[in-house]
Amino acid sequence: MSDKRYFWLKLPENFFSRKEIKALRRIAGGDTYTVIYLKMLLKSLQTDGKLYFEGVSSNFIEEIALDIDEEYENVQVTVNYLHNKGLLVDSGTDEVELVSMKNMVGSESSSTERKRRQRERERQLVSSKTNERDIVTPRSRLGHVEKEIEIEIDKELDIETEREQETDNKQSSVVTPAKTQLLNSLQDNGIFISPNSVAFDNLIAFHEQDGMEIEVLLKAIEVASAAGKNSVSYINGILNNKLSKNIMTLEQYEKDEKNWQDNQSNRQAESDLTPEQAKWLADRQRKREQHATS
Repeated sequence: MSDKRYFWLKLPENFFSRKEIKALRRIAGGDTYTVIYLKMLLKSLQTDGKLYFEGVSSNFIEEIALDIDEEYENVQVTVNYLHNKGLLVDSGTDEVELVSMKNMVGSESSSTERKRRQRERERQLVSSKTNERDIVTPRSRLGHVEKEIEIEIDKELDIETEREQETDNKQSSVVTPAKTQLLNSLQDNGIFISPNSVAFDNLIAFHEQDGMEIEVLLKAIEVASAAGKNSVSYINGILNNKLSKNIMTLEQYEKDEKNWQDNQSNRQAESDLTPEQAKWLADRQRKREQHATS
């Protein structure tokens, strides 16, 4: 199994000193809009700065608001501002791009993280042993010895990391039933990519690294195809959305979709009510809530 990859947002030191951010914060409610912008940046970490409209809500703004748990009106103001300042651009049908994102992404594999931590522990150990011998050994010699030991540690860890990378590369080329299913589903829906490509590796990682059932990936491909969005980027957007909700099985996926459809039906039913009916329903709901808390 390939390494799990971790992503993080590298916020520039001068982020809050930038004119466009200062201007945003000076608007009434500006701090809220700035937080929304940061949330949008975080949401786009694994998709190269892009956000995708999956049709879960009636429009893009509403879907972003739902995804990051913010008020619709606040998200709308933020998106309009980002558009006007060139920080957000339309990069295709049903997708937008946060243009500064690519310079703000940090990532590393789990094995790299382990090596980094191990290297730090080894250096601390060397430093500790050096301090113990400091009483009987000249400092100039100690510094030389410490540097030599650190170089040897770095060499050994680099060699081990290269070996692990070679193993990962071999494992990624192994054909598994899940990979075969994924490739066949992509091709059946008019998406032709190499099983050795980065795009394919990123898709299968939802199953191999994140633990999603392969059926969830196949369902996402079907949904994208039915919407006329035969692109890997759109499928990634669907899967990232489900992963953020901890949806790992097909059963959970279908339940989530049903809940959304039920909510849409309820909204439509409410919109068809007369003002008198809507008031009556609101009064009844309020009385029920009061009764439940009494």
